[in-house]
Amino acid sequence: MPPAYDPDAFPDGVNIEFVVVEAADRLRMRVHERGVGETRSCGTGTVAAVTGVLFGRGENRGAATVDIPGGTVRVTVDPDGSTLAGPAVFVARGELDQGWWNSFGE
Repeated sequence: MPPAYDPDAFPDGVNIEFVVVEAADRLRMRVHERGVGETRSCGTGTVAAVTGVLFGRGENRGAATVDIPGGTVRVTVDPDGSTLAGPAVFVARGELDQGWWNSFGE
């Protein structure tokens, strides 16, 4: 069952991350993405989670390992940006119809 949210406040849906701080430099996270449901990973979500934990501690830089169902990533945040590092693997393969691609120009 997807997590509940206020559709009046978020009419287009929301992505919701659940984060557990296991140590100062280690988080555990699960994510439900709008229109999709629970996913195994979310790069922007992991960066947001680390940034939020740092902000809550009054810090604007730091790094943490984030365990997500799809694996483990390392996020580094500083005032100039962020870096996300971790494994990348194919989990599916498919083909898209040319008409679908062409519909974006209409």
